[in-house]
Amino acid sequence: MANITRTITITGKVLRIMPLREVDVGDETKKVVDLIIADEFDYKRVSCWDEKAELVIHGDIKAGDVLKIENARVPDAARAGSEKRVNAGKYTRITEITANIAPLNRAPAQRLTVLAVARPEHGRVCIAGIDENGKWIRPQGVYEHDVFCAGAGGANFKNLCISKIYVDAWRGRRPRKEDRFFVYADSVERELSEEEKRDFLERNVDGSVDEVFKRGRSLGLIKPRILHVYEEPAGKKTGKGKGYELYIRFNFKDSSGRTYRRWSCRCDDFYKTWNELKKKHRWTYGLRMLLYLKKNDTYLAVGLTYTDYGIGRLEYGAYPMIVGVHIVPQM
Repeated sequence: MANITRTITITGKVLRIMPLREVDVGDETKKVVDLIIADEFDYKRVSCWDEKAELVIHGDIKAGDVLKIENARVPDAARAGSEKRVNAGKYTRITEITANIAPLNRAPAQRLTVLAVARPEHGRVCIAGIDENGKWIRPQGVYEHDVFCAGAGGANFKNLCISKIYVDAWRGRRPRKEDRFFVYADSVERELSEEEKRDFLERNVDGSVDEVFKRGRSLGLIKPRILHVYEEPAGKKTGKGKGYELYIRFNFKDSSGRTYRRWSCRCDDFYKTWNELKKKHRWTYGLRMLLYLKKNDTYLAVGLTYTDYGIGRLEYGAYPMIVGVHIVPQM
C-alpha cells in the first residue's frame, strides 16, 4: 500500500520561537525554525522549513502572533501519537489571523519551585526544580530567551521562586528520569519567603550524594560542609584577547562523611555573586566566599550530565556537577 501523506490545519498563538538550526537532507542543507503554537487545549511543535523559516528569521512571524497553518504535514511518529510535531514546508499556507485565544488555558500546568538556573551553554540553559508533588523535573530545550524575558522581575525562572510551566514527555536521546520537554513558562508566580525557603530546602534535602545518584535519580539536593571553593581555567578561550573562561569548583564533605573534590559549579546566580565579590576584594575574595558559605547554611542542587560514551569507570555513569547554590542564614 502506498504511503499517504497526512496533512492538518492548525490555529493557535505562537508561544515560543526556537533558534535556527540547519539540517542535512541528502546533498542539501535546509534551514529549520521550530515554533510552539497552542490553542486553549494543547500545543503543536511546528517545524518551519526553508522559505517558511525565512518568514520567522525576517520577523514576519513573531511570538504572540495568532496563526492559521494550512496543509501542515504530519510525520510518521506524530501519526502514531508519540509526538506533537508537524512540518510547514513548500505547500503549507501560513496566515496571521485575528482571534482571541487563551493558549493552554485548559491544559494541565505544573508549579515548579526552581532550584537550578545554570549558566547558558551554546544558548541553552539547564533548569531544574521540584513540582507540587515533590518530584524533580528538568525541562529540556530551554533557551536564554525562554528564561530572561516576561514575568516577575523580567524572568520566567528564578531560584527559589515558583514558576507556572507546561511540559510534556521528553523524547530525546539518552533520557534521564527527570527530563521533560519544555513547552512554555507562564512567568514567575512568586518568590518564597525566607521562612518558606528554609522549610522547603530542609524538607527536600537528601541524605548524601550516593542517596541521590545510586537510587536512579540524576538530580538531588544536599547540605554539605564546604571545604574549599575556588576557580580555575576551563581550558577554552572566552574570545579573542579575553583569556580563558574560569570555572568555579567546590570541594565538600556530605553528611555521610565522604569527601568530594573539584565539582564544577554551573549556578548562574552564584557566578554573579562570586564575580561581584571578586571586584570588591581582589586578593581575598576566595577566602571571604568560603567564610560566607561556612557562616550560613549552604545547600547544593546537584545533577548528572548525559552519559559520556567512550569514557569508562565513571562512578555514577556520568559527570556530576553543582547546578544550584542556595544560602540561608543559620538559625
